[in-house]
Amino acid sequence: MKILIIILLLALSICIALIIVLKKDIRLLNAMLEKIKQTDTNMRLTTATFDNDICRLCDIINDVLDKQKEMTIFTEKSNKEFRQAITNISHDLRTPLTSAIGYIQMIRSDEIPDAKKEEYLNIIEHRLKSLSSIMNELFEYTQITEGKIEMHMKNINICNILRDNVSSYYDDFTIKNFTMCIDIPETPIYACCDADLLGRVFQNLIQNVLKHGLEEFHLSVNADNKTIIFQNKMKNINTFALENLFDRFYTSDFSRNDGNTGLGLAIAKELVQNMGGEIQADVKDGFLSISVSLH
Repeated sequence: MKILIIILLLALSICIALIIVLKKDIRLLNAMLEKIKQTDTNMRLTTATFDNDICRLCDIINDVLDKQKEMTIFTEKSNKEFRQAITNISHDLRTPLTSAIGYIQMIRSDEIPDAKKEEYLNIIEHRLKSLSSIMNELFEYTQITEGKIEMHMKNINICNILRDNVSSYYDDFTIKNFTMCIDIPETPIYACCDADLLGRVFQNLIQNVLKHGLEEFHLSVNADNKTIIFQNKMKNINTFALENLFDRFYTSDFSRNDGNTGLGLAIAKELVQNMGGEIQADVKDGFLSISVSLH
């Protein structure tokens, strides 16, 4: 009987000791969680106990903390981008409006000759067209990102669409004295795309070359992997972050000249991805290279 009592007492002592150790560990975990809650830290929970349930609880809490940290970073970045976007859009809209209003006030002056008024009217028209272009681009991007663009996917000859779009900008390249090297195969290359949307992608990429390119433009098509490569020399090529080139709110100076919202490449990326393709950018030897891969 005495032996049984001794065994029971030993077992009870061990249980009490384990409970004390577990409570101490729980208090330490509570203290660490309180510190994490009150400070901006990357500290993680640690435990010295060998209890599997406590260890598992620590792992789960650490996973939650990691996800919360990622969400906080994502939210802060999104809020910063949103604030910057509002600032940029306000600037993009205000600039042509302010200019147009200024010329309207000058036209109202009796001291301005009629010939000058006609010139000012042309300037006002240009400013308002620029404003309309900005609004259309913003609307188009919103429609694409919200999935409101209808797509009619079918096998099409991408060379024909590329050839048509490049030829429509031939005069623009000539006026800007570009040296052009165009290599579009005569043999058809078929990919499953929406013809109109693919044309819009090509237009945006060509317009990007015309707005920001310098001297040379190279266009080639890799028939094996259905990849179209746009290459052009860039002015101020070292002033932007390549990894942000397709970001919707990217605000590098080179992408915001002449009332341009900088959404052209973001729209191209969204359209290509919606058609199941990929678009990438690279910089080498002073050339910006943008490749569009289709399937």
